[in-house]
Amino acid sequence: MTRWLHNMLSAVKNRLLLKWLAARIPGGRRHSLNMQSVFIMPTLFGGIYFVLCLALFVLGTNYQNNLLLLLCYFFITIALLHMFISYQNFARLQIQAKGISTVYAGDDALFHIQIASHSHHRPSGLLNIKWWGHQKGIVIDLDEDKHHISLPRSTYRRGVFSLPRVTFSSDFPLGLFRCWTHLDFAQPMTVFPALEKHSLKHIPHQTISGDGATRAQGLEDFENLRTYQDGDPIQRIAWKSLACGNQPMIKSFSEPASQTLQLSVNPASRNLEQVISRTAYQVVELSRIQRPFSLQIGSHSYPASSGREHRDKCLRALSTIGTSV
Repeated sequence: MTRWLHNMLSAVKNRLLLKWLAARIPGGRRHSLNMQSVFIMPTLFGGIYFVLCLALFVLGTNYQNNLLLLLCYFFITIALLHMFISYQNFARLQIQAKGISTVYAGDDALFHIQIASHSHHRPSGLLNIKWWGHQKGIVIDLDEDKHHISLPRSTYRRGVFSLPRVTFSSDFPLGLFRCWTHLDFAQPMTVFPALEKHSLKHIPHQTISGDGATRAQGLEDFENLRTYQDGDPIQRIAWKSLACGNQPMIKSFSEPASQTLQLSVNPASRNLEQVISRTAYQVVELSRIQRPFSLQIGSHSYPASSGREHRDKCLRALSTIGTSV
């Protein structure tokens, strides 16, 4: 009962804090840090440092020792100067989202971030970067020239998800104060279905036009050889011709132009996740061999096409079956 109450209070506290952050630091693809978005507090080492200053002040006052008082004031001056430098260094950061890599359920997505400075002076020191609520993250050196980083994010299931806030923190230069911020980049993350290997055979054809007399590119019958171009599948290179010293050639195949492959998914299937995973694998394979195909999901249809854009459109449609976007 106590544990349940603690979890509930933590959830309420977390929700209220996120609501307050949403009003104070709105989401956006680019953030330039300022007084409204930067928080600063003493670290544990800084707390011990101030306890030492207080002890020096008490001893110097009780024993009327001007040397101890002077030392106390000197330490406090260093701390105040450190606080100013720490904030000024951290507030120079300009952070911009650069998108998310394509990811399938179960793999790690990479959230690409570019870090720069919006002033003439470059920020220095180590910068800690982690997801909201996580204990571990990555650390980069701001003194290095390369500030294009990738923050990994674990995925477990397909769908479209909102990325949590990203926490940036630094205790430059002496570790007495810690500056941090929690930024929302307003980036949705689409997780494609996990791929389950499935044969491309027995995929039904759909008649679209023609009388079968003309031919179109496919994998049914050998048609001719053509010159190799960048992006052509390696498995279709004519190796015998290449071994004879000729320039690389690609085997072209053909099939009736009146037919196209049709993939279909019934959202009411009992083994829906398996069907989606197998269909996603077929989408990836057909796109890899540049084979046109259409996709039918319930009453929604996607016309026959090929290429990366068509592949991503179909995978995105598969990832949102039975979910609210």
